[in-house]
Amino acid sequence: MTTAHPPPTPAPPPRPDRPDRPVPPAVSAAVVRSAALPAPQPAAPGPVGIAYAGAVSRLVAYVVDLALMSGLLAAGSAVVAYLLAVVTGYQLHLDSDRDLAGGGLALWWLAYFGGSWAVTGATPGMALFGLRVVRPDGTAAPVHAAVVRALTFPLSLALFGLGFLGILFHRQRRALHDLLAGTAVVYQPPPAGWPADDVA
Repeated sequence: MTTAHPPPTPAPPPRPDRPDRPVPPAVSAAVVRSAALPAPQPAAPGPVGIAYAGAVSRLVAYVVDLALMSGLLAAGSAVVAYLLAVVTGYQLHLDSDRDLAGGGLALWWLAYFGGSWAVTGATPGMALFGLRVVRPDGTAAPVHAAVVRALTFPLSLALFGLGFLGILFHRQRRALHDLLAGTAVVYQPPPAGWPADDVA
């Protein structure tokens, strides 16, 4: 004999939700403003240690540059003298024409050093030892600073070398021509484990 099951109890009717309360205008404006704000950006990296180059590495780099500059000057002068003799028949003798030789040397000095510092921040000799001319804070030196540095470099030599004493005693190892041009010479990249107190 089959037992009759009672019918399932119907679920109670859903209660009507109460109407949403209106959002105050101040809250709506705050929500809109927060949605319009840009996403937070990651923090910028902290300052990087700057290793100012010392006297020995700068001196060795300068000797290399002098040798290279003299070799290029001799080769270029020979080529110019040969072409001038072939085209015009004029024999150029730089030994007897001191003014012409001095002017050519000054222009070549400015082109070699000033041009190298303006374009890459380093001469070939400096690049060989990882040196670079920059601003004292480590940023790239502008073109005019490179030109001023090349023009004022002889002043450090003219004062019996006293203009180079800053490389030994100045905190940022800046010579006289560096101070006048607003530049400094650094190692790039800095040597591993460089002390943090040299952070600009």
